Order: sequence, then structure tokens, then C-alpha cells
Amino acid sequence: MAKELKIRIGDVSISIQGDVQTSDWEITPAYLPFIAPGETDISLRLHQGLPHTLVGEKVFDCPPIWTLYRQNGASIIKIFDKLSGLERALVLSSHLEKTDLYFAHKYGPFVSPFYGPTMELLMVNYLAQGRGVIIHSCGIASKGRGILFVGESGAGKSTLARMWDQEDGIDVLSDDRTIVRKKGHQFWMYGTPWHGEAKFGSPRGVRLERIFFLRHGQKNSIKEIKGIDPVSQLLTCSFPPYWDLQGMVFTLEIFTDLTAQVPCQELAFKPETSAIDHVIEELRN
Repeated sequence: MAKELKIRIGDVSISIQGDVQTSDWEITPAYLPFIAPGETDISLRLHQGLPHTLVGEKVFDCPPIWTLYRQNGASIIKIFDKLSGLERALVLSSHLEKTDLYFAHKYGPFVSPFYGPTMELLMVNYLAQGRGVIIHSCGIASKGRGILFVGESGAGKSTLARMWDQEDGIDVLSDDRTIVRKKGHQFWMYGTPWHGEAKFGSPRGVRLERIFFLRHGQKNSIKEIKGIDPVSQLLTCSFPPYWDLQGMVFTLEIFTDLTAQVPCQELAFKPETSAIDHVIEELRN
């Protein structure tokens, strides 16, 4: 492993370094476009072996993948704890500037910070401290405008991403998970490495100007939605930190602010290119 590797996701720079030495340690292909220099926001240090002191009060459980514990102000996320050969533990300080990732085993292809949900869990907790949110969505950039298509699994995000990719002047940032952050008085959206079936993941960021909530339909149609409805749908289609009261308050606040500032509409669509034409026509109005 190199002495230090820096990746940038959602305008957050993560420095990865440590004492894990394996000859077959490789960067997962989805993360390659996100390698970038810059000032470090999060320092992630890798360690061989799980320390025996990683105990605490169980706070949140997402079986069989991960469990969150709290100990002396630190958060400990045990990942794949019941899966032999995959066990690891992510230890987060209170402000997350310095974090540690411990592997139960020293060698093998799974001794990697990119395997499993490690990096996404790190970002969920970091963004929840007043910095942003991760939303289940397909995100595209068109002539400097960011457009978000929000939906749960099976809503058609990857289908839309493939169709948008055939259009001139369109950059597909993500087909499954997009980061949204507020910069000054504007909202920005960023692609992530955590792609869906279509495997789109770009490090690019763009100003967010429109949100569509996806629904399968017999015909293509668009209608405005306002009030609490778009906030509720964003909560359903996001990764809110249920284990963190302040993080949940922030999440509700940013969604309320976002839906008040950025136009929100429901897009019922058929899985064919006519849906793209329908959206393009709507954006012209």
C-alpha cells in the first residue's frame, strides 16, 4: 500500500494511510476517478488486528452488516462482525477529523477500506455534522444545471441514467447515491463511487436546480409537490443518522430548506426515451 492515498467525495478530502501492508491491496475501480490531492478533511488510518478494547453501549443495529457502539465519546462501528474473514471496526472520534479502521486479518483481498460499506458509513456520519446528506437518486449535470431524480430501489434510477447518458451535453454523476450540500445560499450535488446497476459515479459537483421524485406510470407526466410531502420523500430515500439526535435535526432542517428553495416535482414515467423528452420539455418552461 502507498504511504498515503487521498480521495475526494462530495468535496470532502479523505487521507488514507496506515500499517496495513498487502501485495494485493488495490483501489476498487469505482473509486479511481475520486483520487485527488487537496487539504485533508478526514484522516483515516488503517490497522492490522482488532483491539480488545472495542466495546461499549450498543446504539444502533443494522444486521448482519454493521452495529454501532458508543464508548467515551467515540463511535465504534463493527462491520461484518459475524462473517469470518471479513470482520473490521471503524472508530470515529467526536468530530471525525481523525478516524481508525481495524482489520481482524492481515492479508487478503478483503483487507481494504473500500470493501463493504466502510467509506459510505464514514461519510454518512461526517456529513450529518451539519455538512450534507446522501440521497438515493440519479443525478445529472446539463449545461451547468444539476437535476436530481430521487427514488427508492426499483424506482428506475439506473434506467434513467442509461437513457440520459445517450443525450448530448449530459454528464451522469450518479445512478444510485448522490451527495447534496449547501454552499453559501446555494445547494450543490455531487456524484459518489456508490453506484447502482448502471455503474455511473463521477466526482463532479454542480449546482442543484431541480428535483424530480420518481414513480412508474402508464404515461409520462409531471406535477408539482410542495409542503411536507417532498421532505418526507427525501427522508424515505436518504441515509439519515437515526442514532444521532443532532444529526437528525440537521437532516430535517436541510431537507426543509432544500425543498423550499429548489423546485420539486413528481415524475411518473414509462421506461423509454420519451420520458427524457418529457423532462427536457418541462425544463424549457
